[in-house]
Amino acid sequence: MPLMDWKQAIERWRSLPPEERARIRRRRIPLNVAESMAFEGEPVDLAAMEAELVRLETPPATSKPALAS
Repeated sequence: MPLMDWKQAIERWRSLPPEERARIRRRRIPLNVAESMAFEGEPVDLAAMEAELVRLETPPATSKPALAS
């Protein structure tokens, strides 16, 4: 698969539905944080960051149904 130039990459990104763009952004948060922390000389475990993201995205288990708005 040939590499896209930057214009094609932007067009492809813009053609994605908003939900998909949001999903991709959320998925990259742990990597972005881990890279930032490593740059500051305070590395963190990427797997732990990814597990925390999954935990935060998981709705809490309750015995009561959610209220309709």
